[in-house]
Amino acid sequence: MTISLSPKAQQALEERMKRGGYATAEEAVLAGLASLEQQEAFGSFAPGELDALLAEGEADIQAGDLLDADEVFAAFSQR
Repeated sequence: MTISLSPKAQQALEERMKRGGYATAEEAVLAGLASLEQQEAFGSFAPGELDALLAEGEADIQAGDLLDADEVFAAFSQR
């Protein structure tokens, strides 16, 4: 497949290749597509929201505020 890029997109791709260590445009595009796949898999989060949620979970773990998995699954089974 051949794609056409606007001059702005082409410049952005070339700059990303220089900064990101991508040897080819295809590598950079594949990395971008992988990032989109990851975003779609995790849902829509505001910038920094996912990081904040992960930090909150890690703080709960450090504080010992944990739930027993068997209890959680039992509660789901009862619903």
